[in-house]
Amino acid sequence: MIVKRLNPDALKNALQKIGPEKIAQNHMHQKGVSFVFEIQHLPLSAVLILKQEAISVGGDFATPRDCILAKEPFYDGVLIVSAKQLERLIVKCHSQPFGLKHLAQELKSHLKAKKPNAPQIMAILNLTPDSFYEKSRFDSKKALEEIYQLLEKGITLIDIGAASSRPQSEIIDPKIEQDRLKEILLEIKSQKLYQCAKFSIDTYHATTAQMALEHCFSILNDVSGFNSAAMLEVARDYKPTCILMHAQKTPKDMQENVFYHNLFDEMDRFFKEKLEVLEKYALQDIILDIGFGFAKLKEHNLALIKHLSHFLKFKKPLLVGASRKNTIGLITGREVQDRLA
Repeated sequence: MIVKRLNPDALKNALQKIGPEKIAQNHMHQKGVSFVFEIQHLPLSAVLILKQEAISVGGDFATPRDCILAKEPFYDGVLIVSAKQLERLIVKCHSQPFGLKHLAQELKSHLKAKKPNAPQIMAILNLTPDSFYEKSRFDSKKALEEIYQLLEKGITLIDIGAASSRPQSEIIDPKIEQDRLKEILLEIKSQKLYQCAKFSIDTYHATTAQMALEHCFSILNDVSGFNSAAMLEVARDYKPTCILMHAQKTPKDMQENVFYHNLFDEMDRFFKEKLEVLEKYALQDIILDIGFGFAKLKEHNLALIKHLSHFLKFKKPLLVGASRKNTIGLITGREVQDRLA
């Protein structure tokens, strides 16, 4: 069973995909809803119970028109409920068999998800000669000028990286990365710029992360997804806010043969497993990055933006790094310099 929370604006398309009776489809689309869930591979017995229980609380569970014939062992459906209806439905399903207790637990995680606060903007500085956007490439002098300009504008989150993570980029020696960063780190610490903004280090090297954290950076952005025990140990010792990004493979090959059986389910499993690992290292101040453009095709990126609320169930802030990415160019026709998002 796979549960995906949908943007309510996508209800019409979701119902068309399931294919309920036309009259029922029109009726369901008129209902005022707070929550829409696409539920896949649900046992027939559970489908029949969920349909009745959803109707009993005033909601509905849309199923394929041939579901009534009970020819298949599993069916997909779309659950349509308000917040109050969902709360009552969870109670009803919790005592039911056929996997509905597990479904109730999954639905509860969405019901209890915190509404996001006002969005914040994170500025990005690349101390790399090969960033895919030429004007985002800075040497130390220009980077320092940019940092002070950002602070004057009131930017309070600044992410700095000295190793490119663009598609097809090579992993570089940490000494090269650290040499690019050294002057910047000294300035941030000596001038106490960290009192004006939070600085994030974007790196996949534990030694570079430690160097930045020693210079008063407070956010660790590991684009490799904390695969390294050394990186986890550094995070445990310094207790920064950790940015956990979803991706596959390495930057060099992440866009080769991109495929997901079910994107949202696979990302759920990734985040769940990684959060459990981070918790073992006493790390709980975590931001989830959906990895826009990292091992994703255009349709994946757009689906993630459309249904971003699905990931609120993890009760963590969400990060979307979409600016100037290729997907923005594909849907707008704009060149990279005009893709600020």
